[in-house]
Amino acid sequence: MAAPDGAPLLVVFGAGGHGRVAADAALASGHWSAVIACDREPALWGSELLPGLRVLAPRSLRELPRPWGLHVAIGDNAARRREARALLLDEARAAFLASVIHPLAALSPSAEVGPGCLLAAHCVVGPLALLGEGVIVNHTAVVDHDCAVGAWAHVAPGARLGGAVRVGEAALLGSGCSVLPGLRVGEASVLGAGAVALRDLPDSERWAGVPARATRGAGT
Repeated sequence: MAAPDGAPLLVVFGAGGHGRVAADAALASGHWSAVIACDREPALWGSELLPGLRVLAPRSLRELPRPWGLHVAIGDNAARRREARALLLDEARAAFLASVIHPLAALSPSAEVGPGCLLAAHCVVGPLALLGEGVIVNHTAVVDHDCAVGAWAHVAPGARLGGAVRVGEAALLGSGCSVLPGLRVGEASVLGAGAVALRDLPDSERWAGVPARATRGAGT
């Protein structure tokens, strides 16, 4: 898909596996004039993030034509938020926080997507859903109608949020987990992989199991 005339370029920051997902979605979208990969330690990832997509060091960003989009592609919520703030501060007036939406994502026209989000292939974001800044909705995840997902949260692959679920800032919903309609997942909480939440999760706790209960070892 060809980018529209005058489209800005996009920097995908983070050269790990999640960076590959974000860069692949950005290239598939055709929204950007070019996609560039960047990492603080580019040598760790080899010469390319994807075939033909070189990994640059942050110092190279100062040479880019302005303005350009910045998408921080780091799965860890705290690190993603920290890097986004640091890079935008360093590149004041040069960069803007950019969302990446794969063309195979199902996004309701009435949903609202904040800056810096990633909607991966085959995810679903339902009507009147609200995604805050920097949210990840990963492959095949479902954020149903009237949900509100706080900034820098991560809805991992295959996770399912029923209608009107509230997710706190920087929460992590593990792969294949489910949250029943109307429940709340607290800020910075973790719901483990495959868990089923039947009641609200408090802030800053880790829950796992079916039904989900508080635990120190919740996986994602």
